[in-house]
Formats: sequence, C-alpha cells, structure tokens
Amino acid sequence: MEKTDNEQIHFNVLANLFRGNESVGGKLKITDKRLIFKSHALNIQTGVTEIPIEKIVKVNKRNTLRIVPNGMSIITQDGIEYKFVLWSRGKIINFINNRIANH
Repeated sequence: MEKTDNEQIHFNVLANLFRGNESVGGKLKITDKRLIFKSHALNIQTGVTEIPIEKIVKVNKRNTLRIVPNGMSIITQDGIEYKFVLWSRGKIINFINNRIANH
C-alpha cells in the first residue's frame, strides 16, 4: 500500500467500502495513479483494495440508504463496481474524472 516515488497522494480520507452486504470501514488514499482502500483491523473482512485510475471507466454519485448524499461508485473496465461511503465526494469525483480524462 506504500506509494511509489513517482506518485502523489491527493486525498487521504475515512471511508467505507461495501464488500457484499458488509460496509467495511477504513481509509481511502487517492493518488494520481490509483485508489487504495485499507480496512481497519476490527472489520470481519479486512485487507487492501487497489483500483488503478487507468482501469476506471465511470464514477457516479450515490446515496446511502437512498437519501444520504455521501456515496460514490467506481466502475472499472472489467465491470466491477466498488461502492464507497465518504464525505467530500464532489471534490474526489471531480479529481478522478479529471485523471480519467487525461489518460
């Protein structure tokens, strides 16, 4: 999960990532090259999820429980959807969309 010398961290936020029905708490780091989610050790499902920005095809806003505007979904080239809960999603979505456009 360590960043490489040629990548810069732009966001480091608390977030949840849905893995099946479980909302896994952890930290989401967003660099100019990838998204890195590392779960807290207290979750049932633990570990690191990395999503290269070059593999992202779509970023959407989503609402948690259909009413709370704090969600973001990431869809990759292979059709996998990652659902996150986080604050400041507007800035993060704009950043990711700008990175996608420049690839």
